[in-house]
Amino acid sequence: MSADAGKRLDWLVVAATFWFGVGLFSDGWAHIERLPDSFWTVWHGILYSGYAATAVIVVGAVILRHPIAGSWRAAIPRGYGTSVVGVVVFGVGGLLDMAWHVAFGVELGNDALLSPTHLLLGLGGALMATGPLRADLYRGDRARSLADRLPMVLSLTAFFSLLTFFTLYADPYNPMLGARFSSLDDNTLFHGLLGMFLFSGLVSGLLLVMVRRTVLPTGTLPILLGMNAVAMNLMHSHGPISFVLTFVGVAIATGVIGEVLLRVLDPSPARPEALRAVAALVPMIFWSLYFVAVLVLRGIGWSPAFVTGSVVLCGVVGLLLSFVAVPPALETDRP
Repeated sequence: MSADAGKRLDWLVVAATFWFGVGLFSDGWAHIERLPDSFWTVWHGILYSGYAATAVIVVGAVILRHPIAGSWRAAIPRGYGTSVVGVVVFGVGGLLDMAWHVAFGVELGNDALLSPTHLLLGLGGALMATGPLRADLYRGDRARSLADRLPMVLSLTAFFSLLTFFTLYADPYNPMLGARFSSLDDNTLFHGLLGMFLFSGLVSGLLLVMVRRTVLPTGTLPILLGMNAVAMNLMHSHGPISFVLTFVGVAIATGVIGEVLLRVLDPSPARPEALRAVAALVPMIFWSLYFVAVLVLRGIGWSPAFVTGSVVLCGVVGLLLSFVAVPPALETDRP
């Protein structure tokens, strides 16, 4: 059986993941800016060197442990087996992506988000980046101290940011999204609404997975939502700085309020009503604050009924996901 490699490995993987993430979001920025692109770009260089650093750390840990572990399987640190798979998946994806670019050229717009080879790279990146998260879950650490479990929180943030990166077409921080809330054209209006549902599902879904498995350290949600907002806004790099600061503030404020809900309601599979309330309220809080920000910054063309109804439906998305996470038949007996 594999053994825990300790938090030093977690920190090394988090650092390499940050390097990798800088390359990913820089590449996204280059696509948004329509800069000349090819496989051989500075952005790809940062991305693939970040991958190489992650691969060296993960595979190196296995090699160093092999002499005392007795087998290659036992040498894999607990929680990092999937990361080893991710190293292979990303490497294969990189080779296929190079071949894809040669055969079909460089993707433009949303094609880059839906390219099969890019999705394969995203899968490999996610498997690698979540090593510290899985290691923490294997340890069964339920401490609320952020200092003790920060690698897990940053690993979770990296995974969430990968999800929002690959659903950029529904990104709430896209400067063009504000226009969706000012237009009454049906296509634009419902594009904005469906984007709200998708983002709400990502937030509530990830929160439910974690609440089912562990106790989140204090400060997890402000870091998760805040760092993601910073990364997504910097990638867009358009609009006044006041817009960027406002929407980052919306994300952090949502995280702070969400933290209060977690501490007051104490959601868990043993407390399903609290779990469902948190899953519904967090996206509703985000979009309520978001609409206030949009109203102040640029105005809203949507009717009050459409605005309030869309916020409620985002809560319904979270509520329905909670029944998937903890079905009524699996609710534990209450004391």
